[in-house]
Amino acid sequence: MPQLIEIYRLSQSLFYICSMTELNIIWFRRDLRVHDHAALASACAAGGQIVPLFIFEPNYWQRADTSERQFEFAVESLADLDRALRQRGSQLCLRSGVVTEVLSRLHAQHGIASLHFHSLGNTPAEAEQDRQVRTWALKVGIPLREHTGIQHSISPHSDWDTAWRRHMRKPRIAAPAALPPLSIPSEGWPIASDFGLESDGCPNRQTGGRTNAILQLRWFLSGGGRNAGKANLSITACEATASRLSAHLTMGSVSEREVWQAAMKAQAALVTDGDETFATALHRFTEKLAKRSRRVQASARVSLTDTSLLPVDIHNREEASLADPRLSAWTNGKTGFPLLDASMRCLQATGHLESSLRSLLLSFATCHLWLGPVRPAQVLAQLCTDFAPAMYYVSASQVIGLSKAAPAYIPNPVRQSLSRDPDGAFIRKWIPEIAELPDQYLHAPWEAPKSALSAHGIILGQSYPMPLVDHVAAAREAKRRLSPDGASRPLPFHSIARKPLGIRRSTIGRNMTAKRSGHSPIQLSFDLQSQA
Repeated sequence: MPQLIEIYRLSQSLFYICSMTELNIIWFRRDLRVHDHAALASACAAGGQIVPLFIFEPNYWQRADTSERQFEFAVESLADLDRALRQRGSQLCLRSGVVTEVLSRLHAQHGIASLHFHSLGNTPAEAEQDRQVRTWALKVGIPLREHTGIQHSISPHSDWDTAWRRHMRKPRIAAPAALPPLSIPSEGWPIASDFGLESDGCPNRQTGGRTNAILQLRWFLSGGGRNAGKANLSITACEATASRLSAHLTMGSVSEREVWQAAMKAQAALVTDGDETFATALHRFTEKLAKRSRRVQASARVSLTDTSLLPVDIHNREEASLADPRLSAWTNGKTGFPLLDASMRCLQATGHLESSLRSLLLSFATCHLWLGPVRPAQVLAQLCTDFAPAMYYVSASQVIGLSKAAPAYIPNPVRQSLSRDPDGAFIRKWIPEIAELPDQYLHAPWEAPKSALSAHGIILGQSYPMPLVDHVAAAREAKRRLSPDGASRPLPFHSIARKPLGIRRSTIGRNMTAKRSGHSPIQLSFDLQSQA
């Protein structure tokens, strides 16, 4: 009898081994596309059963700087990816949980032949996760194909710009024409409340997904970006010409290389066409792309704390509680400074705000109000649909005076209001309670005579708040506390002054033909494909 039992156990083990499907896992992360995807191409080259896997990680979505708007944008991006996979015969395999635990269960149930993914490693948590996955794969003997990308493969001392452009010029990787059917079941789609994310009301949020990313890019390159990056534009003019691609790049619905090559192709056509204005704008745009990628690389070399992703505040600012009236007024756009309040309300309603205004908000909270930086940084992060932890916190640490690269940035909110929104269009759009004020009082309502206020039914402290602080005195005190000599310089990539970028004429203006009399959008095939 014992021999029969042993034979039965052996037969069951052999049956289990033979029934294992040996999966080639393509683990999607912030690369939600089928085009120009090195890890997907690697998995396809391995042959056999391919599982397009995405893991919803509770530890990430339960952080204090994530939000429902970010989750919904990610789900929309994933849904678009799923449609693309289904058109090719496959579909997304969804799981929730700790990554190594999910992989262990898949390996135990089905067998994993290889694991393919793009590494992140830009924050302590991402680097630790990548390390744990490598260790797990080595322990169980699974071949691992990790694609590092440009930001991790260039050393800090190399000619970064040259190497980055060399990478951008490489041919894009074609999407697979067909994929084998998914051979294992997928879990259902989670919802935001599964991770404790509360509704945050973002009625004008962008819609995620590659389809929308390509439409946005085509709009920008076909005329929408004509004035992008031009010096001294008002806020509303900047909004009208912004690419609005940052959230799509964050989720990887479109690759940097796809965007760069399309922009360079459009720029070359514009040079031939004689449209120097638009060509210059696209030159600035590609330079901005390079800065974005460089910032990702820089973030991987910055020491960040595991809890807040900000360096320790050496200035000992006291962290505000959620009940702190200063934090509440700042969060709800009721500081009494119109440009600040309009910026916050815009961000709450749209999930998008240009970087200089984000810096203005964060600087005011941590310098003028002297709030500890962690909570304001988290609040602002929650509101940004394009939140990417590494880049966000490296920039934030510079704004609030926690970086060796630059001193704290302490702008004058009234002066910036006059400079950036001279006609008050942005303020009037987002702060209707003071929209009827004449231009000369709109930027500093507390300076308006009572007759002007009463004529428009405005009672400061009731219909619109009085300023939280004397901004001049608060800035003076913050400078004294932050730097012994009281110096403060604008940050290199958050300069409110919006100085025009230097343009090498040899790259965009050489052999320029006569300018066209009209500026109708040129017709170009940008060689871009949606998920289809």
